[in-house]
Amino acid sequence: MVCKNCGSELFEEDRFCSKCGTRVTEPVSDTHSAPEEERGTEAEEMVITRFAPNAEAETEGAVAAGNGTKDGKAEKAQAGAEGASDMGRILPPCIPEEKPSKAKGRLRCKNAVCAVLGVRKKTWISRAVLGILCILALVPAANGSKLSNYFHRYFSSPEEYYCWVERRSLKESARVISDYYINYFLEYLHRYDRSVSGELRVEFGEAAMEVMEEAGADISWPEEWAVSFESNNRDSVIQGVLGLETDGTRLLTMDGIIDFKDEAAYLGILELSKTYLAVDTEQKEFVEYFYDVFGMEPEEYSETLELLEILYNEYPDKKEIEALAEKYLNMLFDNINDVKMRMGRTIRVGSISQTCTTLELYLDKNDIQNIMTEILEELQEDEDVEALLTELFDLAAETELDILKYRDGDEYYEAFQDNIAQILDELDYNITYHDELEMTVYVDNKGRIIGRTIEFPNSWNEISFSYMNPRNGSKFGYKGSINVNSGEVSVIGSGKVFGGKISGSFTLKLDGSGIVDVEVKNLDMTSLKKGYINGKFTVMAASGMGRALGVYSASSILSDMQLILDISMRKSSEKLYMELKENAERWGSLTFTVKRDKGRKISVPSTKGSVFVEDQRDFEDWWDTVKWEDLIKKMNKAGFPSEVMDAVEEYSQMNGYEILEELADDLRFLINGFGRWY
Repeated sequence: MVCKNCGSELFEEDRFCSKCGTRVTEPVSDTHSAPEEERGTEAEEMVITRFAPNAEAETEGAVAAGNGTKDGKAEKAQAGAEGASDMGRILPPCIPEEKPSKAKGRLRCKNAVCAVLGVRKKTWISRAVLGILCILALVPAANGSKLSNYFHRYFSSPEEYYCWVERRSLKESARVISDYYINYFLEYLHRYDRSVSGELRVEFGEAAMEVMEEAGADISWPEEWAVSFESNNRDSVIQGVLGLETDGTRLLTMDGIIDFKDEAAYLGILELSKTYLAVDTEQKEFVEYFYDVFGMEPEEYSETLELLEILYNEYPDKKEIEALAEKYLNMLFDNINDVKMRMGRTIRVGSISQTCTTLELYLDKNDIQNIMTEILEELQEDEDVEALLTELFDLAAETELDILKYRDGDEYYEAFQDNIAQILDELDYNITYHDELEMTVYVDNKGRIIGRTIEFPNSWNEISFSYMNPRNGSKFGYKGSINVNSGEVSVIGSGKVFGGKISGSFTLKLDGSGIVDVEVKNLDMTSLKKGYINGKFTVMAASGMGRALGVYSASSILSDMQLILDISMRKSSEKLYMELKENAERWGSLTFTVKRDKGRKISVPSTKGSVFVEDQRDFEDWWDTVKWEDLIKKMNKAGFPSEVMDAVEEYSQMNGYEILEELADDLRFLINGFGRWY
């Protein structure tokens, strides 16, 4: 059923329309069952009955309605008028009783009564009131952060207010930790099935060529060099490809493949020979070289790849890590019991200043021990941590990798608990009064931390850290510093924020003297929190560089130099462009690109297309397949100096034995150096 006045839907229990207030004159439940004519008669009888002051008037009204006579109609109207005088005890309590009006026999009333008796309701009044209420509600909503901060600042203790401020910022810190976990740690595990390719390209400008010519250097070298690389790992096969290119011409491509399943390794120099040099990975010499580079033998490395695959598929997801990080970060503030609060303070960086509230606290040895004890005890008994460690051990055991000396996951977790217990026992020894710290936190009127200083007053060395980040609309100032034994390294500057990106000017200083000036443009702060740098930077020597570093001559030389960095980083790719300029002259540029993707299928060389080396004669057989003619032609075309061409000609004339001795010395030097770096 719908309202006869406004058409709104009515329900069975409604006595008045919820929209316009018109009285319901017929039962809602009968609207779909009774015929239209019967519904009209019943409605008319209902009106008479509701307003009848007594049983007699009610009976007479019903009879009059049934006969349809003029006298019946008059009596019906009289009964309605008399019933209206008793409306106060008939209508619901929310409808006020109104006195009858003498004008045309009608009632002076509002809302539902007016609608029943024929007076039109003025709905614009209620709509205006509703609109005003909505506007008033938007005012605190727009200033919700300020109101919330105001409430906590004035109606909480300094300790409670400090914890509230820190916990708000730590929610973002937990998200940052989980993002780094996904983008770096899990990606590192995923290297069992990963391909990474890239290129390093260097181009010399006119200014660099002129300087080399003035210095007497041979400038017949190509102006552009590029080194490409690719690392591919899939199905227990790894591949590394290294290429050298000059002025757009590919000179050499070295292709190395290790097949752990078939226990064979291959090396090919594609421009010199179509035949691969191959060795058995179980050969003593190969195992030793492999161990020097990777820190483990080939078989153990293959098992590690299998373990990485299992761990990657079973490690906690982002939400779990974020929840754990937030839980344990929040526990840092459970034992804060002495905070001093001061309001109306002002911090200033350059021309940017902001009024704030300072929260000062001192953590002595006992405070730090209590905080660490609570965290370690929770870590020791945390069921989520127990389930995680036990599951990871069981997964590692599936690979049969002999690196964990425990029978099962339960024994491994018990050892973890024992280690925690040992740390707890040694807290009193490891945390001394030298570790006590003083900290001041600067909070704006929205409860955001805009600065912090940390000092260790009892440390063996005078150490302090601080940063200030006042804001004025879209403008901001920034100063961050590290002080050690009266020496200070700091970054200071100002800029603007727009769309989550900052642009500004900053200076790196040493003991107050500028070393480097940096112009920043469109540094994306959202991606930075995920570990990716996206923005453009122009680096120049500061005016105080010579004084700060004691290199006045270098400072004068570098005063007109500009190093331009354009960095773009995403999960699947990276690009770094560097360009060096002196005023308008270009010295050169460097471009470094990286792309990441899932591992692609690796084509292992066939036995027929390879020469397996077991002794010197096998190597000489492979050396006989090497063709130098094409390489020498390409190098001549690229304009290599005569000295380089003579060296290549000399290599081409060597036999297998001579080249083997030459390469062995170079290979030992490179592998030993790389092994130490790894």
